[in-house]
Amino acid sequence: MTHYLWPGDPGWPTPEVEPDAAADVFDPNGEIDFDALCLHAAEPHVFDGLSPLERIVLAARFGLGGAPVRTMKQLHADLGLTRHEVRDQLESALAKVRARLVA
Repeated sequence: MTHYLWPGDPGWPTPEVEPDAAADVFDPNGEIDFDALCLHAAEPHVFDGLSPLERIVLAARFGLGGAPVRTMKQLHADLGLTRHEVRDQLESALAKVRARLVA
């Protein structure tokens, strides 16, 4: 079984933050979407290994490249895929991006 790192896990690539700035990042309510934050800050080459459908789903879900942020329900309706297929494509894309970020 493959283990993927998540934001906040030891080994996850995070930028160096000054001590006072770290207080601004503290998120007790879990309202920060770390996947979206990391994807918007990522270099474009981390998306090289994605299939065209994975790119479309990832860009639409997180609003990458100027695309509007879409909900899973909207993606399901727009792409004509089942909700399970949309979720699988998103999970697969995120796993590939996380693996590229760690490597």
